[in-house]
Amino acid sequence: MPGERAPVTMSRRRFVGASLAAFPVLGRGTAGLTDEPQDAKKPVPKIVAHRRLGRTGWSVSDIGFGAGLFSNAPVLAAALDRGVNYIDTAEHYGNGESERTIGEVLKRRSDRKALFLTTKLNVARYGGNSKDELKERLRKCLERLQTDYVDCLMIHMCTLAQVKHEPYHEAIRELKAEGRVRFSGLSNHGPDMSVYGRLTDPMEQVIAAAAEDGRFDVALFVYNYLNTERGAKALAACKARNMGTTLMKTDPGLHIERDQSFLAPMKQRYTSQGKPVPDTIVAMEAQAAERAARARAFLDKHRIADPGKAREAAVTFALNNRDVHCACPSINNFQDLDAFVALSGRRMTIRDAALLADYADVTDDLYCRHACGTCEAACPNAVPVNTIMRYDYYFTAKGQEKSALVQYAALGDRDASPCAACDGGCERACPHGVRIQGRLLLAHHRLTMP
Repeated sequence: MPGERAPVTMSRRRFVGASLAAFPVLGRGTAGLTDEPQDAKKPVPKIVAHRRLGRTGWSVSDIGFGAGLFSNAPVLAAALDRGVNYIDTAEHYGNGESERTIGEVLKRRSDRKALFLTTKLNVARYGGNSKDELKERLRKCLERLQTDYVDCLMIHMCTLAQVKHEPYHEAIRELKAEGRVRFSGLSNHGPDMSVYGRLTDPMEQVIAAAAEDGRFDVALFVYNYLNTERGAKALAACKARNMGTTLMKTDPGLHIERDQSFLAPMKQRYTSQGKPVPDTIVAMEAQAAERAARARAFLDKHRIADPGKAREAAVTFALNNRDVHCACPSINNFQDLDAFVALSGRRMTIRDAALLADYADVTDDLYCRHACGTCEAACPNAVPVNTIMRYDYYFTAKGQEKSALVQYAALGDRDASPCAACDGGCERACPHGVRIQGRLLLAHHRLTMP
């Protein structure tokens, strides 16, 4: 029926059951930069658990170091001193700044062989994708990283077609023979739109194809407590072929109060321009007070001061899955380093499950699932929903405001501006009941430079 919303597939009862169905996995460098703030009264968290990274045979820390938009060398040095031994970066992170910063740390350490270092190349971007061109791009990565080899080279945002990109596999064979690469891998976080084109292949299908191909040793993809289905399929495919599994976006990072703070000025922008406020924004505003009350009740019930505290339980939920080998949150400051390393070896508790279930009750229909893109086929304007909502996630949840603004601006006329005059087919197509049209307009308001 016109205007009818898709049924919400998540229930609190089902969530609690799923949370407690799995059992946790048990487990367990010195020279370098040392500008870490010290608090004599506060114990320094350290890595206490390791997991076998599939057929690589490596024992990696359950908490890795995600180095997207990374520029703080002392933080990485401290992470390595605390036992983190898995580092994830890419040639394009910060236009090479991430790799350069990592290199500044590595050159001061004597334990390079004790670390597992991964970098990524997007074969459709940053130069050619012939065998020789890919090898040359890896050589430049090594120069920035100030090391002779990487433990794993990945195809970043790999497509189904790129799983069989033979020049890449030829380059890997030669790089392995030269001692410059030890293992091969891929990453994918679902539908994407960028300067190099549109990617529509479902994440779980790409990971499954790579597992079936047999030439990839490690995969990086999305899995979190509000988005388990696709990630679970990817995990199962990797397990069947003994591939290593590393995770991104383990915490949906929902911040209700930030949405509220943007709704009023967004309405004002429309009225000041003499434009009608879209119905979906009016509906979102009407829900805001009720949702805020539910959020306050959630905080009071669980005796926490900030919804961000749910992050601890969210990461633990992901690591509670036996088939997950390493979670790689983005870390660029000591506060995040403390918070994430403290989760090493932590077991999922009944309290964690109850907290996440209640948080899901508050936020489930706010979260546009990473790696989903189900609604994009219903959009008459071909708006890259998953990409825009990911940029909004970077802005609101990851503290990457500048990067999110720049990436959104790069979409040009592929942004969410047409959504104001649309009939909201995306909302009707969303299997999770997310008011996606309104969220796209909210993202457009947040991410549009004045």
